[in-house]
Amino acid sequence: MNKKVGIERCASYDIESVYKALKKAVELASDLNVAGKSVLLKPNILSDSAPEKAITTHPVFLEAAIRLIKEMGASKILVGDSPGIQGPGFIAKASGISDVIKKYDIPWVDFTKEKTEVSSPDLKSVKKFTVGKHGADIIISLPKLKTHQLMYYTGAIKNIFGLIPSIAKSTYHARYSSREAFASMLVDLCIAVKPDYAFLDAIIGMEGAGPAGGSPKQVGLIMASSNLLAIDVAATTVMGYPPHGVPVNKEALSRGIWLKDFNEIEYPGLNPKDLQIPNYVKVRIKRARSQFLDFILPKSLRKYRDSRIAGPEINHGTCVRCADCLKICSSKAMKIEGEGKERRVIIDYELCIRCFCCHEICPVKAIDIAKNPRNRVD
Repeated sequence: MNKKVGIERCASYDIESVYKALKKAVELASDLNVAGKSVLLKPNILSDSAPEKAITTHPVFLEAAIRLIKEMGASKILVGDSPGIQGPGFIAKASGISDVIKKYDIPWVDFTKEKTEVSSPDLKSVKKFTVGKHGADIIISLPKLKTHQLMYYTGAIKNIFGLIPSIAKSTYHARYSSREAFASMLVDLCIAVKPDYAFLDAIIGMEGAGPAGGSPKQVGLIMASSNLLAIDVAATTVMGYPPHGVPVNKEALSRGIWLKDFNEIEYPGLNPKDLQIPNYVKVRIKRARSQFLDFILPKSLRKYRDSRIAGPEINHGTCVRCADCLKICSSKAMKIEGEGKERRVIIDYELCIRCFCCHEICPVKAIDIAKNPRNRVD
């Protein structure tokens, strides 16, 4: 497998600058042949948010990808994604992505309409997945460089999770609730889906409480590679994470499919170690919880310990009671109580699995991550 990652500087979302930088990154990484083939471009649309919030793949980045793939001779281009809560007829308007696909007359793939099963003999945690049917010959992941409360970083491999339609994604959080288990599931999905390439939008990334509640961060880079693990390692290096510290990187390396050692990655252009951002605000890496303690501690003490783990906390002054958090909560730990002005979202912290899906999905950023979360009465 190709182990090259092409990295180019790009300071803004000027379309000509983005196009030239992306083309150069692909030339450096090589190994992309789309001539005569249908291509699915899979952007990162966690929620349909304005581009300046840095929550989604920028529409100009998508436009540059479309132009490049057209130039390389693709027979057909498709664009599709499915956010955590997808309403009927969803298409990404606020993010500007729908304007781009209309401009180029690109079909939008609704992953909730037609589904198919994918599997592989190399899967470890999951036997098979039900994903949106797209019919493309080639899949290109278009992630946004962002931090992530649960997985520390979200990039090329995790972006493939969007092929699982809408609310069905929440069931995987319930079944694979630890970081390590969720990473294993994500790597299984990537193996089953077999994405061919990744273009990483790191012109403006997200730092802090990502993937939705963080702050935009000027990074000024574009990356490309046919090796999704290699591009994720490059991205996390720029952010300042040790490659083994990111669960998806560690799990993917253990499979020996993309790489057998992180030192095998080749950088024919810029090297991520020279581009590392010292003040990038990251989600702090935590040690894996001891299963031995789970075995020896009485249930009451385990519950008390778990209640002290950082988790979601509702800011009632900001909350609009839309109930999206209730819909996405796989452990049914959230409910709305009270009437009128006293109506509140309440969290059962004994049921909460700290997947942070509610934090990701909240349209008004009314859910904070607190060190000792509680149900406030203000």
